[in-house]
Amino acid sequence: MATEKSADTVVKMCFSQKVVFNKARKGSVFVISLIFILVFSALAVSITSLSGTSLQISNNQKKASSALDSAHSGFEILRYYLNNVGFSGAVDETERFAAIASNIEDQINSSAAYNMNFSYDSVNKIITFTDVTLNSQQNQNFTAVLSEVDSETVCLSIEGCCGEFSKNVEVNFVIAPIGNRVFDYGVATVGPLQMSGQAEIEGVNLAIEASVYILGDSVDSDSFSITNKASVAGEVSIANPYATYSVGTQSSVGGATGEDASDMVHIGVGYTDFPVPDPDFFRQFATGEVIDSTSDWDNYSVLNNVVIAAGTNPTFASNVTINGVLFIETPNTVHFAGQSVVNAIVVGDGDIDDESSSSNISFSGQVICNDVGVLEGSEFDDIKQNTGTFIMAPGFSLDFSGQENQMHGAIAASGISFSGQAGGTVNGTLINYSQDPMYMAGQSTLMFNRSGIETNPSGFRSDYILEYMPGSYAEPVI
Repeated sequence: MATEKSADTVVKMCFSQKVVFNKARKGSVFVISLIFILVFSALAVSITSLSGTSLQISNNQKKASSALDSAHSGFEILRYYLNNVGFSGAVDETERFAAIASNIEDQINSSAAYNMNFSYDSVNKIITFTDVTLNSQQNQNFTAVLSEVDSETVCLSIEGCCGEFSKNVEVNFVIAPIGNRVFDYGVATVGPLQMSGQAEIEGVNLAIEASVYILGDSVDSDSFSITNKASVAGEVSIANPYATYSVGTQSSVGGATGEDASDMVHIGVGYTDFPVPDPDFFRQFATGEVIDSTSDWDNYSVLNNVVIAAGTNPTFASNVTINGVLFIETPNTVHFAGQSVVNAIVVGDGDIDDESSSSNISFSGQVICNDVGVLEGSEFDDIKQNTGTFIMAPGFSLDFSGQENQMHGAIAASGISFSGQAGGTVNGTLINYSQDPMYMAGQSTLMFNRSGIETNPSGFRSDYILEYMPGSYAEPVI
């Protein structure tokens, strides 16, 4: 009995302990579950917060990137306008920025880009483009400032925006000289070109070297007239869209005759500024004797860096050699009747706007021209560094009626005529600044050789453009 009772007691004790254990276990599971719920809730909150932060960061990075894209877009837009900026070499250094501003404004107006919001501060020399819209839905725009650094450099600063974010880009452009387009032609004349007899304009290497450009604003006659057996190897371009011309049945233009020659004459090609001559540039090299009305010029056989004073009006009847620079002051009528060996640059100090024809340079004898590089002697060292020009005589008319062999450089004057057998090879361009016609008659022949000519000849002011400097690109933090 005792044994059975003990066994029953043990069973009861075990059952009691199991019940207690199960109750304890159920309590601890509840607590642990609460802990896990708290942990996972915290993780969920953290993940949600982190996800929101990442989304905000990503959105900010996108806006910042879009702001930089806006700055780059602004740069490309303005670069288009700046690449098309060009102005004449006649513009003074102090007025260059004003010329740039005027050019850009004209471009904007002609392209009807009314959202550019252009303004120019002439006092501080600053051009501003304010709040130029790129994408209104994403609130993208840019503001740019173009300012003068010095007489040769301008700085373009651009702030690109996207919403509240902005990025800055800064670049420089230099004011770079370029050759004038007129020097791409063999003959360029403000007034009409009239050719008759067997006069010829030819190219030494290619027919294009003998191309002709005519401003053609004269209303009194044809801008281009060619008769008899005269010929032009290249094509003829006339700027005035209302200009007229006439081509004889036996005449040739661009290798074509008769009605076909009309296909080689182009009307309304657009206006090109003629290069601005600067005769005073050569005055520094005229260090020799001054010939005036009291001089006995018949006794001069050699002219070294000579100045012919205004009003002298000399005639050199015998053979003469001209070396270095021959500087002729206005007014003057200078005649070379004998053989002339010209190892020089002949300069007249007139004005391209002078249409009075009160000054003249004429060669009726044979002309043998050589480049100044053949000269020897220290007195010619400086002028030998300035080549490409044979005659620069604005305000002077030029008459050639003798025989010329080769003319080393450009010829520029206000009224030009070739007659008889005058002519030869011209290593450059022939420019007539006068509204009066340029004449070629008789058997005069001009052979143009412009091979390798890329820059303006000495004494002609270069035109200018804006040239982007890639190495100047920066993204300043402001």
